[in-house]
Amino acid sequence: MKREIRSSAVAGMAGVGAVIDVGQESFVIPAIGAWKQRQLRVIDLKRLSSRLHKTLKAPREEKPSLLVRRFPRYMFCEKCRRLTIWKTELEAIDSEPVCPQDRCGGKLVPMRFVLACENGHLDDVDWRYWAHSGPHGNRGCQARDELSFTVDANAATGGLASVRVECRCGSFRNLEDISNKAVIKEMFRTCNGRHPWIYGRSEPCDAEVVALQRGASNLHYPSTISALDIPTDVVENPAEEFADQIRKHHKYYRLVGLIGSTTGDNDEFIETLAELIGNEIGCPAAVVLEVARAEAEGRKLGRPEGPADEATVIDQAMLLDEEWRTLEEALRAGELRGANFAAASEELSPRAPKWMHALVRGVLVIPRLREVRAYLGFQRVKPGVSDKTVRPDNDAPQNWLPTAEVFGEGIVLALDFDRLERWQETLAPEERTDLGELEQKRIQENFWFLPSVNATFLALHTLSHLLLRRITFECGYSSSSLRERLYFNPAGRYAGIMIYTADGDSEGSLGGLVRQGRVDRLAQSLAEAVDQGRWCSSDPVCLESAGQGLGGFNRAACHACSLVSETSCTAANTVLDRRMLFDPAWGLLRFLETTL
Repeated sequence: MKREIRSSAVAGMAGVGAVIDVGQESFVIPAIGAWKQRQLRVIDLKRLSSRLHKTLKAPREEKPSLLVRRFPRYMFCEKCRRLTIWKTELEAIDSEPVCPQDRCGGKLVPMRFVLACENGHLDDVDWRYWAHSGPHGNRGCQARDELSFTVDANAATGGLASVRVECRCGSFRNLEDISNKAVIKEMFRTCNGRHPWIYGRSEPCDAEVVALQRGASNLHYPSTISALDIPTDVVENPAEEFADQIRKHHKYYRLVGLIGSTTGDNDEFIETLAELIGNEIGCPAAVVLEVARAEAEGRKLGRPEGPADEATVIDQAMLLDEEWRTLEEALRAGELRGANFAAASEELSPRAPKWMHALVRGVLVIPRLREVRAYLGFQRVKPGVSDKTVRPDNDAPQNWLPTAEVFGEGIVLALDFDRLERWQETLAPEERTDLGELEQKRIQENFWFLPSVNATFLALHTLSHLLLRRITFECGYSSSSLRERLYFNPAGRYAGIMIYTADGDSEGSLGGLVRQGRVDRLAQSLAEAVDQGRWCSSDPVCLESAGQGLGGFNRAACHACSLVSETSCTAANTVLDRRMLFDPAWGLLRFLETTL
């Protein structure tokens, strides 16, 4: 039987540590030490791999496969309701789990709740302990594997209070308290420090555990970094850039030994070995030989090691800044082409509203682009400082990262930063105070993955979402197939929006998105997006909200008006506020209309 997910998802929402549902089965993605190298291909994008000091690899294009683990291990039978702890020896080829109890043969379904902590650990709920822990529990019961997951017909409600785990001895407890943090803390104390894919090993962990549904969004926060394949050469010395990756290859020192050997004719074997290493890392064999020969001569190529260096190589803002300079060059030249990039400037319709001409200083249509996203790890329960990120190679250090490669098309709007800055200066003092408090909250609560709270960014981000929602309606792409890429840097004095296709399972696209960027369509789409954003079916509740969404970082923005698919947004569907655009006293659109 087939169990399939999108291959690009393993570098994102279905990355290492994620619990995924396929039909009625549930699995956890293991660390990359368990991934088979023959199922992978090298992704070449030096401006990203050189900064990460890692080879980028993605599932191969033809029939890729990945060995996963079933999780949760606790399952219940739909027929007899007995609980089973799943073991490897019960696995049958091309078959879903079936109940092993007394020739029952019913289908097994994984339990809904699991335990997790903020340090990234994950484990089953001890349902035996749960059944015997409540007021109806027999603490002296010695029965093992005698649990059932049943529905209480006498319960007054159809919620969690109506389902319970019970033991043959008569002990039982319903699931009403499973989401009560105080109860879970009292019962399970601290975390056991386990990862489901590492058998028989645990780590010291003093974090509190919480019970979460296995499909909860806060069970797995992926950390990724992405870069466009733009026509620029950022790697001046490939040997320096790839040296660290080459030295970590398990056959590298064998190559160095062969080069340093003075016996026999080893030239052909040396070249073959260098080519093998180069193919796995994604660099030419000549680069491998340059690094190995330097080592044999007592020299060492590569960047100096240390935490400061590692902190700088994974800066998304640095990559965005390089891309914006390329996009600006395309706007100035009118056209720019590369191996996987093509951009051409486009006029804004003369019939566009005056506010639009004041805001948009340039438009690019991009018929061809390539994006590479690398998976850096994950967090659980609540996003915190980057130190809590669990690396994808936490089972054993690896010299590569899981990667997704996307080919598609896009539209870019370059906005007038000077006008945006002048508008921000006109904001009322109370609005500036509110934004300052929201930024302090972001810092104090360690929402490091969110952008700084800034009035101009709020307006830019909200406009991007409104346009993305409208273009989805106009050009026929599904909402999850489009993605935003925001370019905003007050120090660099630029602001821009890119909407592009983000579906990585097929190369290229049909041109529908580029068509929306043409002179006869873009202005109309942008005007209709703005008109739709003025009103929300949840108003006035949405418009007057003091905080909603993750961490309360959204103001006037909800699913009815501004939110998009989670995978389409660069900021977790947060830092949005329609008031920044539409407030009748100080909104951006009013400013543009009254200052022309």
